Amino acid sequence: MRILNYSEWKDTALTLHQLSQMLGKTKLAWLEPQPEWNHSLLQINADGFTTGLISNGVNSFEVRICLEDGKVEALNLNGGKSSFSFESGKSVAQYYEMYKKMLEDVMCHTNICTTPMEMSITTPFEKNHTILHYDATCARDFHRMMAFAYEQELKFVSSFRGKKILPSFFWGTFDMSTVLFSGKEEPFPYNGYIEKSAFDEQMIEFGFWPGDDVVDEPAFFILPYPFITKDLTETPIQPNKAYYSNEKAEYFLTLRDAFSYDDPAQAVIDFFTSAYKIVTYGKIRLLLTEGRVLTTLFLSFTL
Repeated sequence: MRILNYSEWKDTALTLHQLSQMLGKTKLAWLEPQPEWNHSLLQINADGFTTGLISNGVNSFEVRICLEDGKVEALNLNGGKSSFSFESGKSVAQYYEMYKKMLEDVMCHTNICTTPMEMSITTPFEKNHTILHYDATCARDFHRMMAFAYEQELKFVSSFRGKKILPSFFWGTFDMSTVLFSGKEEPFPYNGYIEKSAFDEQMIEFGFWPGDDVVDEPAFFILPYPFITKDLTETPIQPNKAYYSNEKAEYFLTLRDAFSYDDPAQAVIDFFTSAYKIVTYGKIRLLLTEGRVLTTLFLSFTL
């Protein structure tokens, strides 16, 4: 598997990020809301990503990003099918026009909010005329990185018996993540429409992120909520190349570091397991010290 730094495939990443947003926003438009935006998540498949079946009666439909074939396609229960190809030299606005037409071809006309969410780019799709380059090989390499992450995340969460989000593609933040919940409500204390729905229960997110303009290196991460407020940089974690960032209040293991071990898959599992124990046991000790009721945090987490 080739490991891509974000700078090596930025244009292709921007193309896929904004197309995946179109798919996600289509699910938002059609499906009944679920907690933590679970109704809008995309799933990985053998050649890319999919919305899964979206209910629309006899015209129930699915939209797929097919990276092996280099196209986006929509198909419905009646056998209707339409698609368009990824190509260098196209803008987001052109892709959006083709996306709308594709849905109309399968009788699934959809009005979506065209402003990207959780991206540094805020130009609506139809107004973004920046020309992008598309590299099919990089797109397939990205898919393989995400598939590797999916497999390890699924293995890690498989025995957890509480509420969880199975590994899914979060198209806003452009990561492959799984989430374990404690079962206790924890309203988000700050402003933010997206965050107030995403962070409404105590949870731990285990994910993989391909990087951005600021952080070039793809990495696995672990984000607890409520957010960590103490310095854990000196707390030992496995494997030994993993680390805690006070700035981000998250644990990280770069993909390249994971593959420096004899068994990369086991290195990722060890990372998830080690950080899970630190976060959950550390919270329990903190509650004991403060004399608070122990059931308030993470005690339903048993792997």
